[in-house]
Amino acid sequence: MTRRVHIQKLIAGEVRLPPAQSLHLRDVLRLRTGDWVEAFDDAGASADAEIVAANVSQVTLSITSIRPPPPTAATWTVACAVPKGPRADWLVEKLSELGATAFIPLITHRSVAAPQGAEKFARWTRLASQAARQSSRTGVMRIDPLRPLADAVAAIAKDSTGWYFSTDPQATPITQLVSENPPPALTMFIGPEGGWTDAEIELFKAANLTPVRLTSTTLRIETAALTAAALAATWFDRQ
Repeated sequence: MTRRVHIQKLIAGEVRLPPAQSLHLRDVLRLRTGDWVEAFDDAGASADAEIVAANVSQVTLSITSIRPPPPTAATWTVACAVPKGPRADWLVEKLSELGATAFIPLITHRSVAAPQGAEKFARWTRLASQAARQSSRTGVMRIDPLRPLADAVAAIAKDSTGWYFSTDPQATPITQLVSENPPPALTMFIGPEGGWTDAEIELFKAANLTPVRLTSTTLRIETAALTAAALAATWFDRQ
């Protein structure tokens, strides 16, 4: 199995890894000077890298030829109310594994968690990086700042498709939508466990977003988000 190392931006030359990554390569993977790894960056570029130093405090890689990221056919993003506690960390990790382009944490009227501070977002960025390394995905899932729902809806590009998930029996079944060709870009909105308010639904309608139904049951935030993400990952992989 190829050993992978995430570097935010690949450049040719020698790169000294931070302590946590050095420890992982040296003490967990037991790699030594002369071993090779695959380095990859946020944008999806990659390179074969040789370990040229592996001492007690630091591992240094030598990078020569960098492969550009593959062409991106489409992107898909999950914009989601934030579940409580460790459920949010688990959600970020699994969305990254599935290949989501970005995660947008939302503030909604019925949100029960609104994480603040650099520490939480730094942790989510680390989890996205670790999941990218483990899953061999291209690039790293972007973690956006906490955003009010209205701002996230307004930010959808005019050529993008937007879905909001709903328990309304009249909402379009997701199985019907994924039987068609995927769009160039998709943003999926997952609400809080208390559901969307009438005003939020009107906001979606005004932006021409499609109401989508996942199942006949009421799902927790992370269950709904990962069910939608798994279907999207399979859908977009058909391209």
